[in-house]
Amino acid sequence: MKKKPFQKTGILFISTTLNNTFVNLTDLEGNTLCCLSSGSLGFKGSKKSSSYAAQATTEKVLEFCSQASMEKLIIKFRGVGYAKDASLKTVLGQNFKILQIQETTQRAFNGCRQKKKRRI
Repeated sequence: MKKKPFQKTGILFISTTLNNTFVNLTDLEGNTLCCLSSGSLGFKGSKKSSSYAAQATTEKVLEFCSQASMEKLIIKFRGVGYAKDASLKTVLGQNFKILQIQETTQRAFNGCRQKKKRRI
């Protein structure tokens, strides 16, 4: 059975929370090629949410991209946190052609009904 060659274009999902950073690399069909988090690199506690941890995680995934001979990236951000800027600067510092940058953070839409106001 032949091994399927890697595509030249990938989608980089960067999900930042207040406690951790997740970086997921997929192909255009959505199949995961590489997935890392700050915690999986050995950062613990509050260091997982730092911008340095996000930078290190993104560098590790981009290293995999260069080994797989990817040239073009689509970047999608999700979540809140300080790590977005550090991750983006890391990607822009590498020699990848960036086709698109998207912000896919969901917004609140009023949610559940609030309790009735107490009358005194």
